[in-house]
Amino acid sequence: MSRGAPLAAAPFKIWQEAGLDPEAEAILARAAELIGPRRATDSTDAQAGIEWADGAIVGAWVTWNAALFSRASRLKVVTRTGIGYDNVSAAEATACGVCVLNTPDAPTESTAEFTIALMLCLARKLSLAERRFRAEGWVSALELVGFDLAGKTLGLAGLGRIGTRVAEIARALRMRVIGCDPIITAETAKARGAELVPDLPSLLSASDVVSLHLPLSPQNRGLIGTRELALMKRGAVLINAARGPIVDQSALLTALQSGQLAGAALDVWDPEPAQADNPFLKLDNVVASPHIAAATVEGRRRSHLAAAETTLMVLRDERPDNLVNPEVWERRRR
Repeated sequence: MSRGAPLAAAPFKIWQEAGLDPEAEAILARAAELIGPRRATDSTDAQAGIEWADGAIVGAWVTWNAALFSRASRLKVVTRTGIGYDNVSAAEATACGVCVLNTPDAPTESTAEFTIALMLCLARKLSLAERRFRAEGWVSALELVGFDLAGKTLGLAGLGRIGTRVAEIARALRMRVIGCDPIITAETAKARGAELVPDLPSLLSASDVVSLHLPLSPQNRGLIGTRELALMKRGAVLINAARGPIVDQSALLTALQSGQLAGAALDVWDPEPAQADNPFLKLDNVVASPHIAAATVEGRRRSHLAAAETTLMVLRDERPDNLVNPEVWERRRR
């Protein structure tokens, strides 16, 4: 996509929640004035300046709904960095004539690598080993026996960008990879490195490791509950670096405490941020991290550059490929 030349007209105003990569800020600065709460020195309003914004580049922590779109009456486009945009109501944005963008390609490599890291930590009890070694000193290896990934079956719920890259790395570890995804064919799954199974129950019952790579939607909220966890092999493990509410937290806690699951690796929580007294943090068979799967220098830069470039495209009346709500285009705010 073109980064474009500076606009001759008065600059647009683009609101942002936090700092962007310097190169992304430089791209925006050629055509826009950057505004937002970090530049509002005398305001505690988390949306300070949004009334003046033509575009907004946002993260995960503010809920973008009809009330906020109404307050931001000049807003034409809101761009959510990363692939998930569940804190931005696409339906309410569409009703208000606001384009919604995300940066779906940016977090693929970072999140896939992190998923593999979580899998390895679970298999080798690495988090538990480190905690005990630091607290107790040398610990016998007999107390920390894990399992090899080679020869095990990895079940991927979702075979999009991230799931496909996870499959590629897992196959290099000599794992068997299966997947379920209702919108792809068996031929497409094979091309993405996985054997397609017909449905989620089939995936759960056949997998030693289950990894979730699904968006949070009304259909996927609570998708993994008591029934689904009972279908998994006793002693299997679960990885969730997608969205916390996809998994019923109470059901997962019970499965971990009962031994139905040998372990879980959780990078996402319900709710977020997770508090220090969260019961999962007290379990030795849980690998826990604070929603950092996409947090790499490279991933952040990819996301911010894509956000800057595509936000400006909309403001120039150019339609980007990453338009989440394409139905708004012909009746968008101008």
